[in-house]
Amino acid sequence: MGNVSIGNNVFIGANSTILPNVKIGNNVIIGAGSVVSRDVPNNSVAVGNPAKVVAKTQDFINKNENLMKNRPVWDYNWTIHRGISNEKRKIMRENLKDGIGFVE
Repeated sequence: MGNVSIGNNVFIGANSTILPNVKIGNNVIIGAGSVVSRDVPNNSVAVGNPAKVVAKTQDFINKNENLMKNRPVWDYNWTIHRGISNEKRKIMRENLKDGIGFVE
């Protein structure tokens, strides 16, 4: 088996797989469920199976910060980990009928 190298300030989404001999650079986001079979350069967002670079990290952050200005944003109390109520789930579903939302 080969080594995996993961840089600084890297987010690896849930259920992702990093294969042997892969180097992940600094300031990288790996999307949930991705299978990383090749090196990922610094300042990149990679998603999919196999994972492919789809954006620069700062461009991705800027895009989502702008979306957060016009889309619903909930705090951590609106998550399963905090025992979200059925009433809150109903409100959340209603607010997400036409797009995405965020939990911060």
